[in-house]
Amino acid sequence: MTKPAEPPSSPESAPRLEGHLSGWNEARGFGFLRPVNGGPDAFAHIRAFAKDDRHIEEGHLYSYIAETDKSGRLRAADIRPVRPALKQPSLSTKFLTRSPRLLVIPAFLFIAFAVSVNTDVSPLWFLVYGIASVTCFIGYALDKRAAENNQWRVSETILLMIGLVGGWPGAIIAQEIFRHKTKKIAFRTLFWMSVAINMAAFVQIAAFTGA
Repeated sequence: MTKPAEPPSSPESAPRLEGHLSGWNEARGFGFLRPVNGGPDAFAHIRAFAKDDRHIEEGHLYSYIAETDKSGRLRAADIRPVRPALKQPSLSTKFLTRSPRLLVIPAFLFIAFAVSVNTDVSPLWFLVYGIASVTCFIGYALDKRAAENNQWRVSETILLMIGLVGGWPGAIIAQEIFRHKTKKIAFRTLFWMSVAINMAAFVQIAAFTGA
């Protein structure tokens, strides 16, 4: 009597591998997973990251299922972050690690207050900063969602220009909440240059018009 053939294994029963994410291309939404136990790298597309546990960070350790596509290329499926069993940092520790960026906002408010003591600062300034910040925050949120779904992206030039005219406080808050646009060195350099230019322009223009 012949033994009945076993049914093919489902993706849920397939063995999971672990590997570090490398070569991540944020603009195109893909990178590679390098197995910790050796072997070929697996192509990792942004859509393969589990939506209910999505965390994309280059160098981080992930577990995944290795599959082979029609072209014979090794691809990763159901990618999930492997979090070390360590004590989670407290909220105060998390704040301190991110505070250098966040403290720029209260520092600017202090500068604006100091300028307003000596000159009459128009309320329109704060209206412009408020509208631009909300617009910039929405722009970062849309770009983050587009990056995760491999859709049309918001131009970095637009984000920088909105920040330059006063939207940078909203941009900083969005960067912290969405963890977006915080690793690309070229963008970060241009962003902080735009923040410095905007703050200097505010002091000069407000002092001149209020004199």
